Amino acid sequence: MKPSFNLNLLTSFYAVARHGSFNAAADELCLTHSVISKHIKQLESSLHSQLIIRTTRALDLTEEGKFLYQKCQSIFNEVAQVKDYIDEKQRVVSGRLVIKMPSILKHDNGIAQSLQLLHVNHPELLLDIVFDDNLGDLVKEGVDIAFRIGKLEDSSYLCRKIRDIDTYVVASPEYLNTAGIPTHPNELTTHKCLHYSHCLTGLNWSFKQDGKQFNVPITPAFASMSESMLAQYACNGFGVTTSLDFVVAKELASGQLVSILKPFTWKTELYLVFPYAAVVPLKTRTLIDVILPKSTN
Repeated sequence: MKPSFNLNLLTSFYAVARHGSFNAAADELCLTHSVISKHIKQLESSLHSQLIIRTTRALDLTEEGKFLYQKCQSIFNEVAQVKDYIDEKQRVVSGRLVIKMPSILKHDNGIAQSLQLLHVNHPELLLDIVFDDNLGDLVKEGVDIAFRIGKLEDSSYLCRKIRDIDTYVVASPEYLNTAGIPTHPNELTTHKCLHYSHCLTGLNWSFKQDGKQFNVPITPAFASMSESMLAQYACNGFGVTTSLDFVVAKELASGQLVSILKPFTWKTELYLVFPYAAVVPLKTRTLIDVILPKSTN
């Protein structure tokens, strides 16, 4: 009779393969690095095959390791579906929900309030929030669901749109009184521009006119990876900056900042992104229901 798989060994292998790291797998499973390493050696010995190639700088799967990883994805997805079925019968949402989002969403009060509501209504669900501006490999990183600003053009992930996000060009009334109010984006070349360092168009700010996009090259007077810092600098009269609606909503409402060049700005979108599965896990569906407007469900 063929020997059976030890599911503990498979669990350790699956975690290592997803994270690409023994340490990350150990953290997830609450085990030590040495135990994880021992599990992998035992699994390789039982299969008479090397599954993982380890070097000082990288970790790669062998052909056999890749095959087993693909099978593990199916196996553990089936196990998760069984647990979800039982949980749903009992209406218990539990476990660990790993959520990834861009750091700028720290300033979105709507998302913060939704996550607080989720925590209050489902105290047995552990919310593990990771701030990362790169979407990355959700499956390999063990991420259940991610927030994404801007739609994925080509992806195997599932996407649900949350809402549109307005983009603004803003400055303080004091700055505009001194420097003048630009009436066309091309005039920004003569203004002090407070620049977001992660701008996808580099040292160019993107605008639209007659339905077409165009870029305006700018020379930054100040640059930062923090949009909230740039908004504060703009409030203090240091120049003009671009921002998303939720970052500067209070400042626009109070008059600390003024929106300019509105006919040339554009909207972007906020999405929920999650790995494809035959049955989306209950904990993921619960977050989706909390986040999405009722009209879209």
